[in-house]
Amino acid sequence: MSTSKRLANWDLLRALSMFLVVVVHIAPQLGSFRNINASPIASTAAIICDPIFFCLSGYFAFKPLKKSYKNYLLDKALSLLLPIFVYAGLLYAFKTATGSLQDTNYIRYTSDLVQGGWWFVPALIPCILVAPILSKMFDALDDHTCKIALFVTLGIYAWGGLSCVAKSLLINYQHITFAAAVNMLQHFIPLSLLGGTYFTFFCMGYFIKRVSPLLDIKEVRLIKVAGILFFILDIISAYFGFERADPSYNWMITTVATFIAIDRLKISSDVLSKAIEWSAKRSYSIYLLQYTTIEFAISIVYTTALNGGYATLEWPLRLLIWLLATTLAYGLALAIASLVDTLIIGPIQSKIRQHRLKF
Repeated sequence: MSTSKRLANWDLLRALSMFLVVVVHIAPQLGSFRNINASPIASTAAIICDPIFFCLSGYFAFKPLKKSYKNYLLDKALSLLLPIFVYAGLLYAFKTATGSLQDTNYIRYTSDLVQGGWWFVPALIPCILVAPILSKMFDALDDHTCKIALFVTLGIYAWGGLSCVAKSLLINYQHITFAAAVNMLQHFIPLSLLGGTYFTFFCMGYFIKRVSPLLDIKEVRLIKVAGILFFILDIISAYFGFERADPSYNWMITTVATFIAIDRLKISSDVLSKAIEWSAKRSYSIYLLQYTTIEFAISIVYTTALNGGYATLEWPLRLLIWLLATTLAYGLALAIASLVDTLIIGPIQSKIRQHRLKF
């Protein structure tokens, strides 16, 4: 597959993952259908966007430096930190004007955003700092070793997901001795390469890029089937309250399967490719905006239009309304991001880069 076609596929994954972010945060509005609480099902299914985001970040971050490490860090600061302060300022001004801001201190407001909904930025920064160093280390590995690393990682995380479900079921059915045996094995055999962090997902982006072209048909099929099964297992585990880690062990298999599937997808339409590319380039800004646009969509659709009558509607209509609100929240974030990125952030980045070239 050509480089341009492959980039189009990753643009699709970036745009899709950001839409799923909106789904995760608006899922509580979905409610129940036929006595089944659909909200946790939708949010658990869509939250695969988190590991995909970190894996995508690693996919593009692991590459040889074409400039100094100092310039590398300055570029990352422009792309990661500048939008934070621009959008925090715009949101602060908007909320101040609408009277929905309790604390009028801009620094505290921005700090709350970074520690709350924008948590992924400080989580990603340590990965970005070491990416050039790790890239040199990983490049020294041969293809066979990289392939082993990928499958060993998948095997370890599969054990983590399955053993947690097994232990939960054994405890529920009061097989305490067997549950203790599984618990003991969990201490002997690792459940993940690095628990409680997205760093492994970030590194997996490199190994997917390196190993994906080396996989044969049987290996591709095995990974895809495993990805579907562990995706379903994760939803079931969340719905019935089985033991799950954060990040979930099941996500690793599903994330790798998603990348393998997307890598082999063919997008033939040039118009569709350009639309996907446009949306993908605004992914970061959409994330920074989506909490506010979700609030707006909920206010317009549920509070104003329905006037609290959502619960009395039949479930097909409620599902349609929820999809409408989700699309409105995402579309509004995309529209605002397109304007702000083009008219404010882009020119500021260009000016700073020009200034750096002069001095």
